[in-house]
Amino acid sequence: MDGVAKGTGSLARHTVGGIVDSASLLTETFSKNMAVLTLDRKYAQRRDRFKAVPGSSVNFVEGVESGFNKLVRGVAEGVIGVVRAPMRGAEKRGIEGFAKGVGKGLLGLIVKPVIGLSDAATDVMIGVKGSIEVVSNGSQRTTHVQIRPRRAVYGADRRIRPYAFVDAISSAIMMKTRLAGEEYLTHIDLGGRVVIISVRRFLLLGDDGEAQMIIKLKSIKSVEVRQTQNSTDIGVIIMLKSSKKNAGNDTEIVPTDSVEIARELCAKIRQSIPVESFSQAV
Repeated sequence: MDGVAKGTGSLARHTVGGIVDSASLLTETFSKNMAVLTLDRKYAQRRDRFKAVPGSSVNFVEGVESGFNKLVRGVAEGVIGVVRAPMRGAEKRGIEGFAKGVGKGLLGLIVKPVIGLSDAATDVMIGVKGSIEVVSNGSQRTTHVQIRPRRAVYGADRRIRPYAFVDAISSAIMMKTRLAGEEYLTHIDLGGRVVIISVRRFLLLGDDGEAQMIIKLKSIKSVEVRQTQNSTDIGVIIMLKSSKKNAGNDTEIVPTDSVEIARELCAKIRQSIPVESFSQAV
C-alpha cells in the first residue's frame, strides 16, 4: 500500500509537471511572437533580456511574484509607448513619423499588456512546476539540469537545422547583448573574440564580452580580406555606404589571426547581407 501511494503521488506530480511545462512553453512562444507584432524592437530586446525566471528552482510564490511584476511592466510599457513612440517618430521623420508613432503606440497599448499577462502565466506555471518537484520530505527541491542549451533557429523565417551546440551557445549569448530580440543567423570564433550576426546587425564581442563593434547589415557596402593598415596582420575590411555619425569614418577593420578565419568571416558577412542592399562591389 505504501508503494502504491508513493507511485500514485509520483505519477500525479509528473503528470501535472509535464502539463504546466508544456503550457509554459506555449505561452512563452505566444509572447515572443506577439512582441514582434508591437513593431518595437527595443521593447523586444528588453523583454528577451529579462524574460526568464530561474528554471524549476523557483517555487509557486516566487513565480507569482515574478509574473505579477511582468504583468505590471507590460501595462506600463504600453502606456509609456503611447507617449514615447510619437515623440521619437516626430524627431526622426516629422509629421509622418509622428503619425506612425501614434499608430505604433496604440498598438503597443493593446498588445504589450497581453504579452505581460502571457509572461505572468508562464512564470506562474514555472513556479507550479518547481513547487511540485520536491523530494518526499518536502524540504529539498530536485534541481532541473539542462542537458544542452536551447536549439538555435535561423533567420527571419526561423528555420530549423540539425542541432549544433556552438550555435545554441551563440544564440543564447546573443540574447544578452544589444542584438536581443533579433533573429540569429550565424557566428564565428576569432579566438577569444567572437562575431555574432543577426538578420539585422553584425556584432563583435571582445574577450571580456563587451561589444567592440556593431554595424547594421544594410549599411555595409562591401567586404574584403587584406592586410590591415601599417601592419602585416590579415583582417576583414568592412566598407560602409556612408560615414558613421560619431566616428566620421566609412571603414571598419576586424583583425584576424589567419587568412582562413578572415576568409570565413568575409564569406559569412556576404551571405548575411540582404540582397537588395548588397553592393555588387563585393
